[in-house]
Amino acid sequence: MGRLLALVLTSISIPLPSHATLVADRANFQQLAEQGVAQMQQGWWNAKKGWYDNRSPDDGQLASMWSSYPMMELVAAVAIADPTPANVALVNTTFKAGEGLWDPTIDGTGGIAWQWGLSPSGNAYFDDAGWWGIAYLDAYRATGKARWLWDAGRVLAYIDRYGWDTANGGMYWDTGHAYKTSEPLAAATLIAATLYRIQHKKYYLNLATKYLTWADAKTLNPQAGNLYGRSATDGTVMDYVEGMMIAAHVQLCLATKQQSYCNSAESLAQASLNVFPELHPWMPEPDTIYLQGMLDLYAYDGNPTWYALAYANATTAEANARGDDGRWTKDWWGYWADTGVLYAPAATLELFAWMAATPPPAS
Repeated sequence: MGRLLALVLTSISIPLPSHATLVADRANFQQLAEQGVAQMQQGWWNAKKGWYDNRSPDDGQLASMWSSYPMMELVAAVAIADPTPANVALVNTTFKAGEGLWDPTIDGTGGIAWQWGLSPSGNAYFDDAGWWGIAYLDAYRATGKARWLWDAGRVLAYIDRYGWDTANGGMYWDTGHAYKTSEPLAAATLIAATLYRIQHKKYYLNLATKYLTWADAKTLNPQAGNLYGRSATDGTVMDYVEGMMIAAHVQLCLATKQQSYCNSAESLAQASLNVFPELHPWMPEPDTIYLQGMLDLYAYDGNPTWYALAYANATTAEANARGDDGRWTKDWWGYWADTGVLYAPAATLELFAWMAATPPPAS
């Protein structure tokens, strides 16, 4: 495996192998991701209905938004890592089909349904809308196609119009306004910050800073190193919320040239390392969102600590997540798999694709 480099993170040590090994592993992750895309398209794509099945073998239900999100991200990340004409074409085909998650009946102007092709969809979830918008930003990154920015922008407008509490601040979880939670707030912040960096429209900066100002005032948990809690009344911290907030701060730092945003991203990342286990035993889907945020920070500041965290989880997943049938249907520890459900293998393969898209640190 080559010479090990010990990276000391407060009380956490994450070893990396030699640069040569990291380069070889990056190529391996790329191969696993590309093979995985082909496997997923064969096993889960429903050509008759034009979207992914929720399970393979098909149980008659198309994939929900939460289940579809990592598959969409996988397709985008593979093309970012290896922008061949075939990979880019698959992004455009997939994300055009993904517009079938838009339900024009929601709240009169349209929003994201919880399941593809469902209209009227009844109750709708703003965290679902957030995943959809983030995926379209990555589709733009993979293809440069302006339509995908338009999709991200329309979902952000939907979240802000119907999810944001204009009287007291905070983002509701669903259109029923039963309670507020940080998942859609973090997603909307990341979408707004990224759109501002790309399009330089003050509207997006105003949204991003509105969300951050409220979150900083109401949800920071001092007992967890000032990570963002679930809501103003629930201090529970979740790794994927921190990952999105880390990425949002990086985007604002790049867009505004204000170093304070990058300082905040690094503080959030260090606090996350101190709070969450190095190999975080939760679920592949939220954990991959968290690790993508860490890789975004690494791409900005070059700190190998953030890369090492993602690398440790990716190599653990490679060692344990493949099932007896050759599909990546187990979790990263080799245990449960909701056998055949779309999101489990898609999220693991998505992590491999992000590792392939990220140049490793030098020795």
